[in-house]
Amino acid sequence: MRKWAAPICLIGGLQELIWIASWEIGPFRENTVYFLALMLGAFLLCIWGFAKLAVPNRAAASLIIAFGFLFRLTVLPELPYQSEDVYRYIWDARVAAEGISPYKYPPEAPELERLRDEAIYPMINSKPYITAYPPLSQALFRFSRTMFGESLTGMKAIFSMFEFCALLIVWGLLSALGQNFRSLLLIAWNPLFIFEFSQSGHSDSVMIFMILLSLYLLQRGRKIPALLGYSGAVLSKLHPALWLPLYVRCAGWKAVIPGMIAGGALAYSFFDLGGVLRYLSSLRLYYRLFEFNAGIHYLLRGIGQACFQQSWDKITGPFLAAALIGITLVIWRKFPVRSTQDVLHAGFWIMTADLCLSTTVHPWYLSWAALALPFFPYAFMLYWTGAVFLSYAAYAYHPVYEPWWALVLEYIPMYGLMAWEICRGGPLLATVSESRPQRRKDR
Repeated sequence: MRKWAAPICLIGGLQELIWIASWEIGPFRENTVYFLALMLGAFLLCIWGFAKLAVPNRAAASLIIAFGFLFRLTVLPELPYQSEDVYRYIWDARVAAEGISPYKYPPEAPELERLRDEAIYPMINSKPYITAYPPLSQALFRFSRTMFGESLTGMKAIFSMFEFCALLIVWGLLSALGQNFRSLLLIAWNPLFIFEFSQSGHSDSVMIFMILLSLYLLQRGRKIPALLGYSGAVLSKLHPALWLPLYVRCAGWKAVIPGMIAGGALAYSFFDLGGVLRYLSSLRLYYRLFEFNAGIHYLLRGIGQACFQQSWDKITGPFLAAALIGITLVIWRKFPVRSTQDVLHAGFWIMTADLCLSTTVHPWYLSWAALALPFFPYAFMLYWTGAVFLSYAAYAYHPVYEPWWALVLEYIPMYGLMAWEICRGGPLLATVSESRPQRRKDR
């Protein structure tokens, strides 16, 4: 056996045991301590692998990818204990199969009463609100229903496949950019990506895939296909719309316009004017009424309560949105956008600002920025992808309650590392992954 294979197999085998063990602890919300211990173990093995493993060539990278596939396959059939989102995907597809737009009525509407059952409907969250999932996601929900019926595993398999294909694109981009294949570990073995997309089945994986595909095509000089991919990212999750000026600066309007036309055509097939207005209204309520695992928002709320005896829960949102727009404008103007890496770096910081200023930060949201970790291994983001699992401690309480210690352990070290890396002008972990993969025969 080649000398690099045994350590990869050792650490990969240990992580596989953790994913197998996740089958044995039952519903995670009723066994929070064991769940968090397993996720911490998987995260530490990911860090250990990134720090110690040699990944000198494509064969070693293939072994890393193979273990990543095994981890995802292991958890795919599990029930999505920590999230109900996949049930909403199935519901939206059920509504669409009846010839009704999922943007027309919320699940609790009397017009949809005949579609309710005892398996899917009770598991849906946010029943008073119209779906928040954009057109491309809706098309994939319908595709899953056509292929697999109302199977949870089938729906999860589609979004797990997109995330795994995104990993393959990362591999191709690392090769094209001459970066060390060791950085693959930051996604391939990171429990955030494995758990949130293969165990929980979140649709954000489509956005990750589309963004990375667009960057890969941009790297190869195929600007119009790249912008079509970017359009798909926006139509699966709206947040990448903030990247548009970056693509304009890098690829030019001639490439951007076909992507916008294609995206508009797909959106038109799903929306009428009334549907657009209902959808935007639903999104507005989401940002005003929902809060979970927020950092700056909770800090401002605490200041309002402690210093002014006022609840600022419902008024911080507009100010945080204004701050996000301001930061985004600065990034658009100040960051260099001369290459694919520049676009990804600027986009990383836009998404990071989006997460920091959001009133709701579910763990899988971190993937919007963490997709850049193999190329820009910022320690604060890597730490955050592990520490964010602490937010699931809230579900151990009935009713749900977010313990202060989880927020402190998640956010104080994360912001400390972020400040350090901003001051030093680059990722702390860059030296671990900066060298080019070797192109020699193994001895």
